[in-house]
Amino acid sequence: MTTESTLRESFRTVGREYGYDNVDAEFVAFKELKIKWQRSYGKAEFKVSDYLSDAPADILDDIAKTLFSKISGSDAEYPDTMNEWMTSREFLEEKQPVYLRRSRNLTRTMKGEHRNLEDSYERLVRSGMIRHDPDVHISWTRDPNVRRVGYCSVLMKVVAISSIFDSSTIPEFVLDYVLYHEFIHIEAGFNPFGRKHGPEFTKRERQYPRYEEAEDWLKRLSLYA
Repeated sequence: MTTESTLRESFRTVGREYGYDNVDAEFVAFKELKIKWQRSYGKAEFKVSDYLSDAPADILDDIAKTLFSKISGSDAEYPDTMNEWMTSREFLEEKQPVYLRRSRNLTRTMKGEHRNLEDSYERLVRSGMIRHDPDVHISWTRDPNVRRVGYCSVLMKVVAISSIFDSSTIPEFVLDYVLYHEFIHIEAGFNPFGRKHGPEFTKRERQYPRYEEAEDWLKRLSLYA
């Protein structure tokens, strides 16, 4: 486990290379894996997700270099070593349960009152629309979100579907489409700086057999909720 003093020293050492003499960094228990920072006149402060608290020292150094490079105006990307560590099986097995505990709006079950997300998932797998992935945790949300009908953490492999679809009045193909949309993100893989809905994503999304009908349903749900 990396101590905050080690984290702070790593960021201070890199910060001096970029002209920052006053640098502070601390681990914070964010739900998502993220890093917040603010800077002014040679001072920089970082709040680093505690999902990184057991990252190897060289990866912390690389993260610090990437962040200071971006702060300085460079279009820097995180190194492959960091991405490989964060997408490893060990990382997922340790961090996914933590992420689920912090996701208070999730029921943590696929079984609803009227619909079972497992049925939807199996329909998509059988049709060849998505690949079977036993590592993905699928859950209903506690609140029936209307404008955010589905979301996912690609890194943590968690898919959340709004409980508004746990209803016999909304066709199954609409629910399947929302789940399909989130699995496109999951299968695209982790990319911290990539576009969420780029051309390739849109192309695959439109391959859903009843794409236009499903989109019309979602627009009506948002309009009349």
